[in-house]
Amino acid sequence: MPKVTFVNEGRTVEVEAGTSVRYAALENDIPLYCMWFGLSKLANCHGNGLCWTDRVRVSPASAVNPRTPLEKTMNQIGTFPKNRSPQTRLGCQALVYEDCEVYTRCKPKR
Repeated sequence: MPKVTFVNEGRTVEVEAGTSVRYAALENDIPLYCMWFGLSKLANCHGNGLCWTDRVRVSPASAVNPRTPLEKTMNQIGTFPKNRSPQTRLGCQALVYEDCEVYTRCKPKR
């Protein structure tokens, strides 16, 4: 089973191959929705790939599935160049197949 290390949170979890990064995080109480003063927790699309509130950086990019057509479309209309990096993915669309590190947008707890 692949291991996902959530770097900012200092936690590593084992998941079944094919599990989404979003599901791995939520099932292990790792926050993905922490922007906009907590509003993204309420204003997210619940894993449908439409809102970008669960954006993460996955390293290596090859540890997850290739970008979905929906992600490719979202990247075309995205305004931030960092969203076009192959490592920047939607947590709900990125399916884990190998060990990887995931960087959430949440601030690390000190």
